Amino acid sequence: MGLRDRIKGFLKMSGPYAEAAQYLASHGYDREYIAILDRLAQGAKKRDIPDGMALKAQGLLFMGELDEAAEVFAQTDARGVSREIAPVFINNYILCLFFLDRFKEAGEIYKEYNDIALDGSVYMKRSVGIAEHISGRYENAVTVFVKLLTEPDPRCTLMADICLARSMLRLDMAPRAREIANGFAKYHGKSQITRLTDKIIMKSTAPKKRKKKT
Repeated sequence: MGLRDRIKGFLKMSGPYAEAAQYLASHGYDREYIAILDRLAQGAKKRDIPDGMALKAQGLLFMGELDEAAEVFAQTDARGVSREIAPVFINNYILCLFFLDRFKEAGEIYKEYNDIALDGSVYMKRSVGIAEHISGRYENAVTVFVKLLTEPDPRCTLMADICLARSMLRLDMAPRAREIANGFAKYHGKSQITRLTDKIIMKSTAPKKRKKKT
């Protein structure tokens, strides 16, 4: 499956941002892609601006620029985003906040836009798992993420392995988290996401602390 197929669902391949879609299909996420979106947004109609911001926020997320992505997510009119990309936008917003440990905000977005997040999109289950994690129900979260990783559609499994490893560490499942972390090389070069995965690797390989005898 090529990049053009993988990006279906969170990038419109036609319309005012078609040029950005074509660039992305050939080059992937980079600063030039973000610059193209900014340029196209300047000439876009008012109704199309939320879509441009949504695409920018998600692009920054996939580049690993989590803080910058979170700012653009927050500035975007979520209810103004087109029906085609709104579900993936909300679910990726939740993911971004989860990676930044901004659990309270992630929970608030999940609750406020529940109708969009849980509309049946391929990203829905990932947000369900995140909601379980931030509520402290780590076993439930692990169950959701494990099942999610068996889905054949790569959009379903997008960064779900990071989510799974984080939940496993909460359950003192370091050896299993380490197995998951063995596949994190694909996140190298992605700024804050790389640092997050490196942190998970360190935690999963750290010697287990022995409890002091009293």
